[in-house]
Amino acid sequence: MRAALTILGKDLRLRSRDRSMLLFAVVVPLGLTVLFSFVFPDTEDLELTAGVVDEDGGEVASAFVDGVLPALVDDGLLTLVDVDDAKDARRQVEDGELDATWIVPEGFSGAVAAGETAELEVLVAAGAGIAGEVARGVADGFVTELEQITLAVAVDAQARGGAPSPERIEALAAASQQRSDVIAVEDLVTGGEDQLDNISYLAAGMASFFVFFVVGTGVIGMLEERSQGTMPRLLAAPIPPGAIQLGKSLGSLIVGLASMAVLAVASSLLLGADWGHPAGVAMLISALVLAAMGVMALVGTFARTVEQAENFQSIVAIILGLFGGAFFPIPGEGWLIEVATAASPHGWFLQGLSELVASGELAAVLPATVAILVVAVVTAVPAVVLQRRGLA
Repeated sequence: MRAALTILGKDLRLRSRDRSMLLFAVVVPLGLTVLFSFVFPDTEDLELTAGVVDEDGGEVASAFVDGVLPALVDDGLLTLVDVDDAKDARRQVEDGELDATWIVPEGFSGAVAAGETAELEVLVAAGAGIAGEVARGVADGFVTELEQITLAVAVDAQARGGAPSPERIEALAAASQQRSDVIAVEDLVTGGEDQLDNISYLAAGMASFFVFFVVGTGVIGMLEERSQGTMPRLLAAPIPPGAIQLGKSLGSLIVGLASMAVLAVASSLLLGADWGHPAGVAMLISALVLAAMGVMALVGTFARTVEQAENFQSIVAIILGLFGGAFFPIPGEGWLIEVATAASPHGWFLQGLSELVASGELAAVLPATVAILVVAVVTAVPAVVLQRRGLA
């Protein structure tokens, strides 16, 4: 045990002097969290300030102006500002006073009723960003609903053997009036009420992603000892091979735990991230660091040089991070995506945090913790065996 602690102390001293370790362990993940927080704002902080100009005055136009937009105002997404006319609206958008303006052109309702092309004009201010995309999405959603309703009315008219009656056209306007939910805006990162907020998700995702690179240095350290010629000396000394493995592993464990703990505290204090109950967070972090150690150790056993190990580990860490949703949830379904996601410790870690924050109960993290520990055992056992053979 004394030999293992001596190796541990030596490794920790070396890593404390390595500036790249500080970058990967704290600076880069925290910096990326701040950067992505500006790219993916919380929808609760998103508010669109816009105006609307109704140059048509028809039933369908009224459905948009009096049906869709008030619903968005009630949801707290939209602040509707009065504008005099299209000219005034354009000026306010150009001056940046409004994020966007919708203009319903003259003849819009008639064109929709006749099945002709109808365009809803959207003016977006420069630099409106997400708010501008929401404005476009509102218009696109409304027009899409109109196309579906118009098609239904046309099919009904053809089945009746004549042109749409005034009653049918009025029904078209009434249907579009009722479909006020033409756009649903959710958090661009989490996408659910029971999920982590964007800042928390990003902070946890970045921490889980970079911890794989941090703990991978333990395996690389053994290869460095071999390439520098110090490993034969260690093996020639009265030191059991297991003590060498233990000392290197303890170094990875301590650095990994310290990295994630610092990121959890820093993101909470500086960015307002909510990771959940500290005890539950500690369970998930410990399990994830062990899984990272197992995965990186197993991958490193297939390398013959330090450069190979770094390349292999980077590839595996990136793939697992992407499938686990370290940056953003992976959209789409299918057995391949589901299997890949289930095999990623990152995904289980983020799921465990989400359930912990949602429920506030420690028991909520048990399934995710167990799943992550399974990954740790499945990868660590063969890694230890293969490493021991390499030391023999």
